[in-house]
Amino acid sequence: MNQPHNDYSPLVQAMQWSSRITTIALEMCLPPLAGYWLDRRLSSGFVFLLVGACLGFAVSISSLLRLARGKTSNDRP
Repeated sequence: MNQPHNDYSPLVQAMQWSSRITTIALEMCLPPLAGYWLDRRLSSGFVFLLVGACLGFAVSISSLLRLARGKTSNDRP
């Protein structure tokens, strides 16, 4: 397999990976937290929590699949 040459420094590569990991973690955590907050605010049980959890799961899986395929916006063409 031919891997594209990456001429970024190791520190830049580490920062890119930490940014990607943080983004995926926030995509998983923030929608359920927003749903929980909305449920508490509207006294609606746990409906928005479940919607937020499903939304966060779907978005984070989408990001992980895009990352696994190598289609990130930070990579050089």
